[in-house]
Amino acid sequence: MNMSEMGEVVAYLLRYRAAERLPAGGRKRRAARDGQLSERDLCALIDDASDLERESLRDFLAGQGLRLKVFEAGDYPGIAPGSRYYALLPDPDMDQPPLYTREPVFDALRLRQESRSELATWYLQLWLLMHTLLYTRYNRALSDVSRYQEATFVGGELLELLRDQVETLRGLGDAASDAQRSLLEERGEDLNRRVRAFIDLHVRAGLLEPVRDDGDGEGDVWQQTLLGSLESEQVGVHQLGHLEALVAGREGPDAGFSAPSPPSAEGAEGDESAEDDDGDDEREDTIDDASKATRDDVDQDSATEAHQ
Repeated sequence: MNMSEMGEVVAYLLRYRAAERLPAGGRKRRAARDGQLSERDLCALIDDASDLERESLRDFLAGQGLRLKVFEAGDYPGIAPGSRYYALLPDPDMDQPPLYTREPVFDALRLRQESRSELATWYLQLWLLMHTLLYTRYNRALSDVSRYQEATFVGGELLELLRDQVETLRGLGDAASDAQRSLLEERGEDLNRRVRAFIDLHVRAGLLEPVRDDGDGEGDVWQQTLLGSLESEQVGVHQLGHLEALVAGREGPDAGFSAPSPPSAEGAEGDESAEDDDGDDEREDTIDDASKATRDDVDQDSATEAHQ
């Protein structure tokens, strides 16, 4: 694997986040397109690389706060015999460079002229509710990566949970915070549009996939991917401690938990005031850590096809 081929490998991984030598579940290999490697060729390049070349690839990714994980058949369900599963994950101990931004998330969830803080609040609410469906109702811990194949939900279920959450917040009246009140200004089909955009964002990022039609005509059923399960485990181990502290009523510097520094998004936030940025960053950190699907390279389609 020469330097040019290494660049093509990195470009593919940034776009799709995962690759399989022998895709399971009836999925077809991704074909080459627009000068990009095919999935078959990518796996062949990595498989055939020397130890030194693989180490160089890992070092190159590490410099961007990323790491390549390789899993064999038997490591997790869903990996076909004789196959390998390659997953590109953020390194929780490192920051990503400004190249990786939150903009695709904001662009996808924006319906009008919402502030970044409001959009971050929407993302957090939807992310937590989705994990209620993928984990809580299955009595599943974030560390139960191998149970990802049973983790499914219907889009309508997420919408119903969101409606219930909004009504709960409405019942708080004046006790609701400013961030919570921003969720009460929805009208018409806004909630449905938010849910659709959120699901589509995660599908594009490789964290969810549609359950293949079995002929019953149900549709709108979504399953967590192995990549999504690996990321959720990483978030639970490294990022959600500060939320646990908040639930336990231990806010402040002595809470005992803290979120790591978020990826930098310098140059993408200049239109906000300093005061707004402080409030935005607190919620945006959770966006970064909850789903690294916000890279321009990974979700460029989300930004260009816009307002899902």
